Amino acid sequence: MMIVDLTDRDTDAGRRIRTAAVLLFARRGYAATSIRDLGKAVNMTNAGIYHHVTSKEALLADLMRVAQRELIEATERMLAPYERPGDRLALLISSLTAVHALTPMTSRVMDGELRSLTPGSAAHAEIIALRDAYEDHWKHALADGVEQGVFRVADEKLTRLALMSMCTGTSEWYRPDGDSTLEQVCAEFVAIGLAAVRAPAQTPDQAVVTADFTLLPEFPWEPPHASNDPRPDEARR
Repeated sequence: MMIVDLTDRDTDAGRRIRTAAVLLFARRGYAATSIRDLGKAVNMTNAGIYHHVTSKEALLADLMRVAQRELIEATERMLAPYERPGDRLALLISSLTAVHALTPMTSRVMDGELRSLTPGSAAHAEIIALRDAYEDHWKHALADGVEQGVFRVADEKLTRLALMSMCTGTSEWYRPDGDSTLEQVCAEFVAIGLAAVRAPAQTPDQAVVTADFTLLPEFPWEPPHASNDPRPDEARR
């Protein structure tokens, strides 16, 4: 990932503004971040910021819109070759885990700031629709597994929410220099997820499927510096 100097005027201004927005929204929260704060971070005036974005809310909506669409597109590419519910669930678990571990600040904004979009607005409705479209892949994998008798789940909704929360939690604690590699974390989470739905044990010719990290969405505005991580050191392991 290319390192972005937020104050370097030779670097694309739109990218600098979006990187600064992700940093500040993840650190402080959307409500506590002003256009003045964004301008200070990228060494631009308020007028300069408004030359590139129409409003702070429009900037947030754009970040969330692009991120959600790319997550959906990447997920659908990875799922396309697979039909078995166990394989699809394994891919969903490993890919969501990896996305949140690799792009923690973008993920925190995606997951936590929907509430900041104006209720009833077109942007709010659009982001909800994109979120629901992504979650439909989880719903269908679980429902198909139950229907085919390969999953035993008492409550599909609660199971989905629990598994997704496990995956998204990596944005709060995972760090590349921690005790486990991301591949190990994904494999363990897949094992936990398949056990949670009581999937049958894999046979030797049915290796557990996990996400190909090269197919994951890339968010060019994700700040790459560990020093920019909004989480306290003790929360990262």
